[in-house]
Amino acid sequence: MPMAPGLVLLAVVVADGGEPHTLEELAARVERLEAELAATRAGAPDAGMPLGEPVEAPLDLREPPFSKSDWSWLNGSNYQPPSLLRIGPVTPTFFVDADYAWQFWNPVDHTIFPTTTAARHGEFNLNLAYLGFELNGLDTKWGAPIGRFEVQFGSYIATIHGQDNTLTRGSFLSNPTLSYVKQAGVGWHFHALHGINVELGIFPSYIALESFVPQENWNYTHPFVSDFTPYYLAGLRTQIFPAESLKVELWLVNGWQSFGRWHDALTGGYLINWRPNARLSLTHNFYAGQEQTRASDPSSNSLRVFTDNYAQLLVFDDLGRAVLQRLAFCLVADFGYEYRGPNVVLPPNGPMFGASLTMRVEWTRQVMSTLRADVFYDASSAVVMALPLGNPYTLPGRSGAANPYEFLGGGGTVTLDWRPSPWLLVRAEYMHRRANQPYFSGPGGITGPNGLPPKTDAERATFTPDLRHYDNRVVVSVTLRM
Repeated sequence: MPMAPGLVLLAVVVADGGEPHTLEELAARVERLEAELAATRAGAPDAGMPLGEPVEAPLDLREPPFSKSDWSWLNGSNYQPPSLLRIGPVTPTFFVDADYAWQFWNPVDHTIFPTTTAARHGEFNLNLAYLGFELNGLDTKWGAPIGRFEVQFGSYIATIHGQDNTLTRGSFLSNPTLSYVKQAGVGWHFHALHGINVELGIFPSYIALESFVPQENWNYTHPFVSDFTPYYLAGLRTQIFPAESLKVELWLVNGWQSFGRWHDALTGGYLINWRPNARLSLTHNFYAGQEQTRASDPSSNSLRVFTDNYAQLLVFDDLGRAVLQRLAFCLVADFGYEYRGPNVVLPPNGPMFGASLTMRVEWTRQVMSTLRADVFYDASSAVVMALPLGNPYTLPGRSGAANPYEFLGGGGTVTLDWRPSPWLLVRAEYMHRRANQPYFSGPGGITGPNGLPPKTDAERATFTPDLRHYDNRVVVSVTLRM
């Protein structure tokens, strides 16, 4: 707050030993002190720099990335205003997401497969809850430490983190230890360009359009192009902002949605996000690495390459209207190839591709609706979600086909959102999916006789997972985020 004129006058008199001055001299000194104070606030000067020589704030503070436009309409980003919970240099986050899902086949084991969100049929379910802290505001002339830590609970842990089979390679890397960590990173922010962040830890993945947090997405459930691509990465992430409208990410990570590694070579990739104006966001991702186990690839010949690309367009924007305030579209196109080795017959080497098209209508500030259609093809089932980890059975594939591993699936989704406040979201959603092979939970479930795991070899031998070619489900969810 500005210093009162009387206090400034007193400060001048005290600083000069109490010697009397004319009013003109005192007014000139007051102007000089106010100018020095304003310069100090504009940019923190070096401790050894004399007062009166203003220092301009770094470019990344004057023009933070993506700060010139309102991006709350984007799919996969948080639309909420700044958190109400900030405490000094730390911003806490509180999140609870609960749902009730009904899968029309009514599986006896109450397991909805495949899915990453709303995994339990006919039950009230805690999908995801997390509590976290983010460090900010400890700036120096060289930059600032950055860090975040979030612990999570709910069925989301089992459907995503709980499917990491790399933890079986060796010791001292356990799922119970790491699966409760939504993200944890430590690093440094550099005052260069429009900002550079270097962090080491576990991060939500940005391969695929949709966010790890369901509340940030236009739909509650995910399309195949999201379910079949990573939700988290473990390793080193560098974010570079060459311009206010451009972000470049570089990754050096352990693997494709894994805490550990299948091979001794590190994997990695990059992301480029360009937002040329307030209505358009273009993103390109690339990933490359060895994702076959050493048992299936002892000569280390395997290689997975994958590129994920999406465009988001705000077609109409008028928040002053009473009804139909925004209309936006998202188009996703993914391509990849799985090379298993020169002598592999089945599963074969082969391409993969996926796409989704999503339309979002914001009718009012409180009511939104979303339509989505998606498709995915994988010649070798390299990224197709297998039965849950620990399940003693395998997917049947396409019986009698020349390539039983070939997968082709897709579907459509309708979502209705109601936001009575920025902090609370209520959703209702219907999803329909189909595939060229039996892939979705049927009435008999996928777990075992009567919906329970088989207890004997005889039970294991006589039970076959009940999988169907198509799937219908409805979900109602309530989400609170602060």
